[in-house]
Amino acid sequence: MTTWVLVHGTPLSPAVWDGVSSRLTDQPVVCPDVSHLPDTVDVQATVAGRLAPTLPPGRWDLVGHSFGGQIVLELALAQPERVRSLTVLCSRDTPFPAFAAVADAVAAGEGPPVEAGLARWFLPAERAAHGDAVVRAAADLAVAHRAPRDWARALRAISSFDRAAEAATLDVPVTLLAQRHDGVSTPEVMAAFAGRLPRAVLHVGDGAHMSPFVDPAHLTRSLVSFRDDACARGGPRR
Repeated sequence: MTTWVLVHGTPLSPAVWDGVSSRLTDQPVVCPDVSHLPDTVDVQATVAGRLAPTLPPGRWDLVGHSFGGQIVLELALAQPERVRSLTVLCSRDTPFPAFAAVADAVAAGEGPPVEAGLARWFLPAERAAHGDAVVRAAADLAVAHRAPRDWARALRAISSFDRAAEAATLDVPVTLLAQRHDGVSTPEVMAAFAGRLPRAVLHVGDGAHMSPFVDPAHLTRSLVSFRDDACARGGPRR
């Protein structure tokens, strides 16, 4: 059996996937909670290592957004034989050093305001519509401001994350989805990421970092299409 594994970003919760997981009816779905992070150097690898034994047996269709994209990359690198498809949304395999200073500010209780986070994550029209994705993201950001430790750890981990060399060895079909108005996982960064992967396909949308979640029905159809295309490209080459 193959299971969808949907991993959220930071400082979000698994609920970000609610509109998608309820529509993925062709196979089991799990949305693990990776909100609570260890105080270690290789945070993403440590989280992936702890997560793997808790996932259902069989193969995985891995999907990760942002920080979650780095976690599913670590899962795929550690256990490629379990991966039928890997989809990475708005993430990167290289460091983003600017987040180190943001992590320090968050840890000191001086993180960016909720509205600033929403402005980076959504297009102006999406924020004005105040849909479920925006409301949920605002709530998650508010929680993170009250208890910032894990958010700071995630930002610091993203600032130094570097799997560019390892990505070049990953022999599974991968789909990357970038967004034109994402200031961190830019289309250029994700194109370079795709170029390092032996078997990657890159798509670029016209939104911002969290825009895919504004229309969960469309995101669900995209994930199924990405998965089906990956399956058509076949399993690991021997």
